[in-house]
Order: sequence, then C-alpha cells, then structure tokens
Amino acid sequence: MQTIEYDLEMKMLSEIAGDFPRSPWQKNKLSTADAEIIQWPGGDTQCLVLKADGIHEEIQIGLYKDPYQIGWMAITVCISDLAAVGADPFGILLSLQLPKSYDHQWLEGFKRGVNAACKKYEVHVLGGDTNFCPSVSVSTTGVATITNTRPMLREGMKPGDLLYTTGKPGLGNAFAYDIFFEPEDAIEYMPVARLFESKSIRRFATACIDTSDGLFPAISVLSAINHVGVYFTSPLQDLLHPEALETKTLSELPSWMMLAGPHGDYELLFTIAPEDRREFEAVCNADHWQPVLLGKITAESGLSFLTEDLQVHCHPAVIANLFSQSNDHIPTYFELLMNQHLSWCPKHKVNDYAS
Repeated sequence: MQTIEYDLEMKMLSEIAGDFPRSPWQKNKLSTADAEIIQWPGGDTQCLVLKADGIHEEIQIGLYKDPYQIGWMAITVCISDLAAVGADPFGILLSLQLPKSYDHQWLEGFKRGVNAACKKYEVHVLGGDTNFCPSVSVSTTGVATITNTRPMLREGMKPGDLLYTTGKPGLGNAFAYDIFFEPEDAIEYMPVARLFESKSIRRFATACIDTSDGLFPAISVLSAINHVGVYFTSPLQDLLHPEALETKTLSELPSWMMLAGPHGDYELLFTIAPEDRREFEAVCNADHWQPVLLGKITAESGLSFLTEDLQVHCHPAVIANLFSQSNDHIPTYFELLMNQHLSWCPKHKVNDYAS
C-alpha cells in the first residue's frame, strides 16, 4: 500500500485557513492548539479562548441517532477542546438547523442532552442561531478564559518526555465499530470532557491535545508539529478501555484498530517532562484520578507499538490518513485498515487474517 507521509487533515486545514491574516493578539499559531487563544489587549494575565465545533458527519452517517446523545455530544465536543488548552469555560453558543417538519419529541430529547451536559460542565447556553435545513445539523462555539496560567498548546514536547492520557483509550472506536457492524451489541457512549483533570495537567504538560478523532490521529498531529516520534512502552491490548478490549476480542481484530480513529474518546493526550513525573503523579493522586502512561517521545519521527505479537514501526500519518483515503466510506475504510494490518504481518500470518 502506498502511503503519504504527512497528515492529510492538517494539510487541508492549512490550505483552507493558511492564508487568513492572524490576529496580533492570538497566542497560538495555525494547528498548534485545540482552541483559539486571544491575549487580552493591554494585559498579560488573562486570555479569551474560543472554540467552534460541530457533529454534522456523525449525525449524517448514523453514528449518533439518539437525540439525547446528540445534545450531550454537541456540548462535549466543544468543552473537550477547551479542556485541552487548560481553559475554564463559562458559555456556549448553539447553532441548530432542523427540517421544517421536525419531530417535537426529538427536540425535547435533544434539549435534555444539552441541559445535562451544561449542568455537568457548569456552563450556560448564551445564545446562537436556529434555522431550517433538510437534515439536522448542530454546531457549538465555546467561550472560556485562561487566567494567571499559561495555555496548553500542541507544541512544546521534547524527546524523552512521557506520554499520558486521562483514561484508557479505544471506547470511541469500539462504539463506532458496534454501530456499523454489530448494532445489536452497541455499547453505551456518553464521554465526559476532561475539564477536572485538565486543572492538574496544565501545571505540568509540555503539550496537550484531545483525542476526539482517535488516539493515533492525535499522535500524528503532535508528531508533525513537534517533529518527534512516539514509542509505546506497553502492548496496546494492555492499554485499551475494558469495553474496547471486549469489542476487539469478540470481533477478533488487532488492538491497534481500536485506536485508529476517526471517532475518538475525548480523553486528553499530553506529555510531561520526566523530571516532573513524581510530582505530577502525586498531584493526580491527591486529586483522586489516575493518568495512563502510554510511552515516551523519541527524537526519531516514527510510531512504534506492539499489538498482540506484532511489532509495528510506521510513520504516524499512515494510520491517521486511512479514513481520508477511503473517501469517508465505512466499508472501504475497514478494508483499508485490514490491508494495512496485512502489510505489517509476516507472510505466514497473512492467511490467518485474510480468512
């Protein structure tokens, strides 16, 4: 399989937004943060943070069907990005497009999901936009601040840094697999943005990103921005969320596919300098949560991991690009995943997977 060794999503973003003038007050460069960070004019202790996000594709392809889940996710996707920069959110702008003959019961379920998420994150819907459209479309803009602390960016990690997540990964991909291939066994998926954990992380992190698009796509972005690689120090099956591990086992898929994206977990993926490890983990313990150590950052720009008994070393963008290469077609994407795995397998194992 021929692969392109750059991240296709980052390339598209650069083509769309790369020529837009940047504000002189903006602290982050293009693609270097999960949200837009604006320094207050004339001040140096507070930033305004903005993030716009939507769940259009997830609704269109049938990944999210339940109106309560759609409402919950509409808020969570935005709050997760604000958590990834260490911001404290206080409000949401909500844009909702509905068919003219919309289902009032559907709308009530959607509003319950929105209200539940806002209560969880202690934010309010400040306003937004409503309109008619042939199909449901939802987007949100989060408003937050960063005060008396530095924002977390995607850039800044160095070789030797330790790579963590806020929770075991793979639940998002396991949910998507069940929806499309085993709908009668679909697991519950209502992720919580890691605002609480962000408060511990922002004291120590050298870089941070959320895993809304999956673990490996997030690693691809970090690797490209920082010109580094990642080495996983534990087998991937030992790192998977329990329900992802169960899905992987029942489906007889390799563990790495539970981390391939493009549907993720909304965990935070971040790095800590090795000399800060003991203090950082002590702070997390005092705050009653346990980070998951994945591995370490390497000077060589590559991705190395053990999945079952197969050792893989590849360019980080190889896995991240597969969904784009499928033209967002789920059966084709699954075929590309399987073909990628077969290309890594020793010849004597190919027949086992091919069968």
